[in-house]
This record gives sequence, C-alpha cells and structure tokens, in this order.
Amino acid sequence: MTLPFFLAHGAGAGHQSDFLTQLQQRLQSASSILVSPMTFDYMSQQEATRKRRPPPQFKTLVAEYENRISSETACIVSGKSMGGRVATQLSKHEQVKAIVCYGFPFYPPRKPEKHRLLFLEGLEKPCLIIQGTRDPLGNLDWVSQQVLPSNVEIHWVDGADHDFKVLKKYNKTQNEVIEEIAQLTIEWLQNKQILSSF
Repeated sequence: MTLPFFLAHGAGAGHQSDFLTQLQQRLQSASSILVSPMTFDYMSQQEATRKRRPPPQFKTLVAEYENRISSETACIVSGKSMGGRVATQLSKHEQVKAIVCYGFPFYPPRKPEKHRLLFLEGLEKPCLIIQGTRDPLGNLDWVSQQVLPSNVEIHWVDGADHDFKVLKKYNKTQNEVIEEIAQLTIEWLQNKQILSSF
C-alpha cells in the first residue's frame, strides 16, 4: 500500500514555487509515499486569474483540507507555513497518522507576543516541524524557550530562513537544503514506523 502524503502550500505561493516543486520530487524519489499536492480554492483562483488573493478564514481552509482527506483510510498531512498550521488541526481524524510542517509560523513577523502555540496543543498524532534557525516567524532562540507537547519534534536547518534559503557562508545550495529536508522527513516517518505500517 502506498501511503498518501498530502502537501499544502503556504499563504502566498502555491505548488508552482521552486521549493514545493523540488520538495515533492525529492520526497517521491526517496520513498514509497505518494505526494498529493493540496491546493486551497483561493490559490486555484489566484493561479487562474493571476491576481493575488488573501486566504479566506482559517476555518474555511481547515474544512477544505478535511474534505480532501475524507475518503482516505490512512494518510500523512503536511504543509509549508500556513499549510502546516492547517494540517495541525486535522490530528483528530482517525485516518491521519502523522503531521509534518515545513517552516511553522509560530508568530507573525516581529510579533512573538501573538504566538500560535495553541495550534500545537492537543495534537493527537506525532508531529514533525522542520524549521530554519533564522526563520523570522519562529527562530531558534524564541522557539527553544517555549514548552511544546511531547509529540512535537523540531529539526533545525542551520542558517535557513522561512523559505529555507541559507546564507552563502553555510556553503549549502538550495537543492542541498531541500534534499536534507526530504531525507529528514522520510527518516522521521520511518523511525516512527509510520511508513512500515502500511
């Protein structure tokens, strides 16, 4: 059985972004999972009209994602930034076996007092967050001071920002960073025995 791996985009860029395009390719080539892009309706309209649209209410996004996975017997839900935040709200569904977030938006830019830690509380499934140490929506210094649920694991990508771009001094290309992220994802799923269960 191939375990579906749903991957949602962030607020501003859809699956045509270089990061998500390459990540999907790396994930599929590295394992037996089948990556299924999750595109929210507002982004589909934005791509069709080429006019930027803001995301709808958060509960609307959650309902769309729920509807997308409703016919699955087992799956993994994931997302970049906003898409990952939406994915965390699906843990109560029996078919969801794990959650993966790429660049979790712990707080709006420069507003850590308006943090989103509540989205990680009450999670019923294991959750992996892959985060850049320079992420302006949740950097290493701030996140390390927070108390997170025991089923939430964070892996830090040294020198990476919210889009996982690194400074030249780290001597890593974007392709190498994405390869690292894909391998981390697969290894974590294997360690949790999620892939081997299907």
